[in-house]
Amino acid sequence: MKRISTYFYLFTLIFSAGTSIGIVRIKRLRGAESPISDIACKTNRLHTAVTTRGNGLASMADAAGLYFGGKYRSTWQHGIQPTSYDINAQKILFGYDLQIEHVVDNDTEAQTNHMRPTLYLHGLGDTKHSAKLLKALADVLPGDVITFNFHDRGVVIPKVRHSNLGQLPDILPALYTLKWAKDHLKLTEVDLFGYSRGGATVLNMIAVLNDKTGKYDKELARIGIDAKERTALLAMIQKGCITLNCPLTNANVSAKYRFKTLGPKILKALARVGLYKLDGIQALESAQTFKDLKLTILLHFQYRDTIVSNKNEAELYYRLSQHNPESTYIVLGNNGGHLHTHAALAHTIHTFKKMYGSSYDPSYDTQYHATRSLLSDANVLLQPGDAAEQIIATYYARCNKKQESVKRR
Repeated sequence: MKRISTYFYLFTLIFSAGTSIGIVRIKRLRGAESPISDIACKTNRLHTAVTTRGNGLASMADAAGLYFGGKYRSTWQHGIQPTSYDINAQKILFGYDLQIEHVVDNDTEAQTNHMRPTLYLHGLGDTKHSAKLLKALADVLPGDVITFNFHDRGVVIPKVRHSNLGQLPDILPALYTLKWAKDHLKLTEVDLFGYSRGGATVLNMIAVLNDKTGKYDKELARIGIDAKERTALLAMIQKGCITLNCPLTNANVSAKYRFKTLGPKILKALARVGLYKLDGIQALESAQTFKDLKLTILLHFQYRDTIVSNKNEAELYYRLSQHNPESTYIVLGNNGGHLHTHAALAHTIHTFKKMYGSSYDPSYDTQYHATRSLLSDANVLLQPGDAAEQIIATYYARCNKKQESVKRR
């Protein structure tokens, strides 16, 4: 009976992820915002395809080619890839091929820093190929990109026996990939981009590298990361930019918000069948351990995020900004919830990256500065300080009001 209930709760988790990721809620997107309402502006192709009628089939075919067919844009090329020796080592260490991929972008219209690529960490019910989608269609990954698969990778349905929601079994492959990139590309700086579970992994992997207790020394040594290597990897991260796109902050809070009273039972089921630990590392707690680090962080939150919830957004900002108040930003948007069109992020991330020496698209940066005075709390780079909770709540209340007016039409 216990086994039956375990699989029932896991089915609930998978079904929720599948319907959320696989179905675009057009009704909600009718109330979604473009970065600058009523003004002609550059928006990414994903936002245009979802919010306007016409080229839906062509856009879907293009996306399928990128995600499933391994297609590259004309300006992209394969960079340095893992050797057979690397792949065999990964299988010994982790039990699978991480399928590390290095994409070099030679777009002449972009300002690209080839010595600072972005390491992309994907979410649950997804694979590394979403990096190509977000780069080509969402315009949020300028420059070169390095990506890899988590062990539970899967299109909509993850391999639950390997799922752990950003805890140590996810952290170690991410750190291995980061070290691989440092060694093979001779990097001294790197950008990080984590979406959902990937966002949690970013914060947790920094906390693991920065740990002073020795708790993770044995596991890190197993993948070739000693004290000297930890220092080098932390230095790389501190020289780059971190983007957390609708990050999972605390799995317990998200499960309670998403599944109500079933939440704790679903996580217990995941702990029995998968690799999740009920008392394991959580991103919100990891953010408290960055006191001695100089980090540059962009937090992107979406109105009505029903997957990870909006519960801890202000608290995450407070915990990160208390250590780095001058280099921690928030961008708020209303582009579809957790599985959004990335319009707000595309409008802002290029200016953020330009400010800190990374790759960016000059046309987005020019547009941002030309329209900044027209915008207040959404689609802009905010440093709200102690007013973060109030600013976020006020914006979501306005979105709520707009949503209600759309429903009445």
